[in-house]
Amino acid sequence: MPEPATPQLFEWEDAGGVAIIRFKTPMLRDDRLIRQLFDQVDQLVEEGRNKIVMNFTGLEGFASYAIGKLISLNNKLPTLNGKLVMCCLTPIVDEIIDIMALRKKFSIKATEQQALESLT
Repeated sequence: MPEPATPQLFEWEDAGGVAIIRFKTPMLRDDRLIRQLFDQVDQLVEEGRNKIVMNFTGLEGFASYAIGKLISLNNKLPTLNGKLVMCCLTPIVDEIIDIMALRKKFSIKATEQQALESLT
């Protein structure tokens, strides 16, 4: 029996050396899917994309495991002369960031354009 295809959890584009990641799923609650998503993001980083904008538009559900992965990515990128900038936080993601007192840990911009500008 063939293995089910890995769902496409995000799309990305290169904007002048900055990888813009946009989520294609409204929910990030399944640990297996979160691991797959961040494995794909790690692959981008391994390919030399060390400046990342993560656009959270449309993300309605978010597990704490995903926060842990975001923290790891946020800590890893500066060691590669890179940076993670998050933008377009949905109310649920914004609330989780506040509840976990992570606002000062992450670079957060209101719009994708502001996030891009902060990396150039």
